[in-house]
Parts: sequence; C-alpha cells; structure tokens
Amino acid sequence: MDERRARRIRRAFSFDAAALARLRAASLLELERLDDAHAAAFAGDAQADFTRLLAEDRLIAFVLCDGAEVIGSACAIFFERLPYPDGTLHAEIAGVYVTPAHRGQGWAARLIQAVVAATERRGVRKTILHPSPLARPLYERLGFEDEPAMRLRS
Repeated sequence: MDERRARRIRRAFSFDAAALARLRAASLLELERLDDAHAAAFAGDAQADFTRLLAEDRLIAFVLCDGAEVIGSACAIFFERLPYPDGTLHAEIAGVYVTPAHRGQGWAARLIQAVVAATERRGVRKTILHPSPLARPLYERLGFEDEPAMRLRS
C-alpha cells in the first residue's frame, strides 16, 4: 500500500483533544519553550483547554492521521476585535506540527490550507500567525505576508 494514501487529513473533534495536546507539547519541546519535567502536566492542562475551546467553537483544528494515529495538526483560534466595516471576527493559526518522521512530504502545507479554508468559510476578516523562523518560508509560499506589529514586552 502507498504510505501517502494511508494518511489523511480530517477535521478534529473533542475526542481528538488528547492528541492535539500531545502534539502541542511535542512542538513546544522542540522549540525549547517547554521542558521534559513539565511536559506531562502541560499536556493534561492543554487537553482540557482543547476540549473547552472546541466545545465553545472558538477553535477549529485539523489532524493528519496515519491509520488511527494522529501525527500532525493545525489549528485556528477565533477572536473578536473592535468593529470594522467588513466584520469583527479574526483568527490566529497556531499548533501547526507534524511529527519528525512524517515531515518533508507537504503535510504541514495541506494542514494549513485546510485551516485557512475553514477560516474563510467562517467569514474571518483577518487571519494572523506567529511563525518560528524555520516555518516562515512555508507560510510565505502559502501567501502570508510579513506585517509589522508591536507587542508589549513582558
């Protein structure tokens, strides 16, 4: 069987919260924004957050499956901004991650495209993201533009 055919992308549901949390923890570990000592506790908290956000329809996520195993994800979280003539709904893409063994095959791009299509169907005014330096070229290829923004130092 062709291995690419065994894999598929589908919309995530509440029963995927544990897998989304696991992938989020793996991503943050790779980015060195989480350490091994706190990964399990983080994943538990993240699972509760994913469950809540999906139930509130504030998050849309797509997962890459290899059979029954979830090996990748991409999410968008929705938020309101002050009124504009073309709407108030915005989205931030986050949680884009594909396990290392399955990278380099275009899956991240397909996951992102699925999320973008879903945000467009929802009528989002603007979609933003905060890519890592390594991911920036991928987003540029997908049509994202680098816009300057300011942020308060914390």
